[in-house]
Amino acid sequence: MNKIIVIGGGKGGVGKSTVSLALLDALLQAEHIPVYVETDDSNPDVYKAVNELVTSELCNIDDESGWVKLGGIIEAHPKACIVVNTAARSTDSIVEHGSILTDVATELSRDMVMVWPLNRQRDGLELLKNFLDAEQGYAATYALLNTYFGKEDKFVRYSSGKLKSRVTDTIVFPELNDLVADRINDNRLALWNAEVGLTIAERSALRKYRDAARVALEPIYG
Repeated sequence: MNKIIVIGGGKGGVGKSTVSLALLDALLQAEHIPVYVETDDSNPDVYKAVNELVTSELCNIDDESGWVKLGGIIEAHPKACIVVNTAARSTDSIVEHGSILTDVATELSRDMVMVWPLNRQRDGLELLKNFLDAEQGYAATYALLNTYFGKEDKFVRYSSGKLKSRVTDTIVFPELNDLVADRINDNRLALWNAEVGLTIAERSALRKYRDAARVALEPIYG
């Protein structure tokens, strides 16, 4: 499986890094080969957590040269699943320069998938609309409801709006217990090696979360 999976969202605080970690974990559990690309070079927390565990790259995509570099990274790993975590500022760049990635994927016969994490605020939906209006050759676009911000029925703006009918599917993403999440974030840990130092109950909560996240994300990588 050699998909190119881009984690969008267009703003900070929606859970892009959390989803990226969970997706890498799910790919490893499914025995796929992941390559992680971090485009937020000012705050590369996930990169710092995983770069010694999986092949990882830093690649600023604020301008065209960054997209050319990203295309080269993808071409250099023909059999890997590429996970690209975009910076909060990246939506305009995706719209302006994303055709470079489309050309790379087309020539290499690889599918591109966009995953768009959402909280319950309006601006995330507006940014998703901007992306969808650009129509850049993605094989699938998934809206991801991050239940850290509330249960699925709380996402009223999304569920009652027109965008829901324009995406491939909706992913309901589980919430990780705050105590466990803080431990992982504070120590910059990958999910698959985070159990050391946790209490029995915390390890149980982490395993439950990893299982739920893997099931939720399976339509993306399966």
